[in-house]
Amino acid sequence: MRYLMLVIEPDVPDREPDADIEDWVRRHDADGSRVLGERLRPAADVRRVRVSDGRTLVTDGPFTETKDVIGGFDIVEAPDLEAALAIAAEHPGSRGGGTVEVHPFWPTDGSAPA
Repeated sequence: MRYLMLVIEPDVPDREPDADIEDWVRRHDADGSRVLGERLRPAADVRRVRVSDGRTLVTDGPFTETKDVIGGFDIVEAPDLEAALAIAAEHPGSRGGGTVEVHPFWPTDGSAPA
């Protein structure tokens, strides 16, 4: 099953990737559990799109009064939620004030999640 991991961190847009995340990426790319992942641009570069009454409304970010932002994401393949949580617990983004949210994908075949 696939899981989306959102890396939530304090707004530090100029922070460079460190050796810990590079090691985590290498290990999970090598074992096949990491499908895709990227760093994201700072909240000020985000745009929100909404269609209302046939009009497209685009709003510039940031959008909330929070100090936390989505700094990146990873999509992982894991046999179950427990395995996905273990992968997330190894992620450097889960330490030092950061958080990793784990979101299971809804199956595209229409079956209900277990």
